[in-house]
Amino acid sequence: MTNRVQANKEFITEALRDDALFTSLVLDKEYSAKLFNEEILELDPNAMYSTTDCSDKIFNIANSTLRYYVRMLEGYLEIYVEGRKKRLPFLTVFKIYMTLLAIERGETISDIQVKLSLKSIPQQNGGKAKGSKYNEDTLDQLFSEFDRRQNVMMRTFTLQNTINLLEVELLRRRTGIADKQRQIEVIEEKIKNHRLNRKMDRQAANVLRKSLEQKKNTGFFSFFSKKNTEDTLNLESDILVDERDIKADHIEVEFIEEINTIRKKINQMEEESLALEKRLKSETALLTNEREVLEQTMED
Repeated sequence: MTNRVQANKEFITEALRDDALFTSLVLDKEYSAKLFNEEILELDPNAMYSTTDCSDKIFNIANSTLRYYVRMLEGYLEIYVEGRKKRLPFLTVFKIYMTLLAIERGETISDIQVKLSLKSIPQQNGGKAKGSKYNEDTLDQLFSEFDRRQNVMMRTFTLQNTINLLEVELLRRRTGIADKQRQIEVIEEKIKNHRLNRKMDRQAANVLRKSLEQKKNTGFFSFFSKKNTEDTLNLESDILVDERDIKADHIEVEFIEEINTIRKKINQMEEESLALEKRLKSETALLTNEREVLEQTMED
């Protein structure tokens, strides 16, 4: 994903977070995957596009069809007029793309108008106005119903975003705990190697000491003496060092303190993880309830 695609995606998500059409497409499992089309997101967000650019180069639809959608969604689409030409900013181009997705999934332009709280524009037929398919009372009822559905959809969308953030934070904590545990393993290996080196140094010093003692006692008759024989038998025990007799030095103490500090951090992260798991469970239950309400609303 290029920087422009990511930047445009973030811009659209922020700009259209309260947009009813955007929210309905985000919550649609099939069309949410189509919503952030990389070809659309690669467009220059600072450029202005003509209706011909949109119909011929971007959407591949008849120019008359695109102009019809622009006219029917007046008040929703931001349009700049330069003489006799219309110029569309990037966000308007994306809104037209959302309109085409909604039509693809079976909605009519009238359905989209109602969803966006726009009244149907009467169409002319032979000089006579063809009335809207909705009267004022019906429109009020439809607007009220869509407002109710919109509120449910927005709560669902907000909960899903919260759950996604919680899952990311929980994964971060668990990864952090695993990293800290690996740090402890590395430090424990350092302690082990340090103690082994100290043990070897002591045994080397014992070998040197015993060697010097034997040189002092060396002689032809001393070789056959009882004392010399006993010294030879005890040579191994005098040289070898029991690791349990090696007390921790300042280096090992520093390693141990570092391990204790890391373990305290792990305990803190585990407590945070438990709190996140509880909140995630609660938010997931709320989302399940909201989705059931939304399904019932759609059925109604």
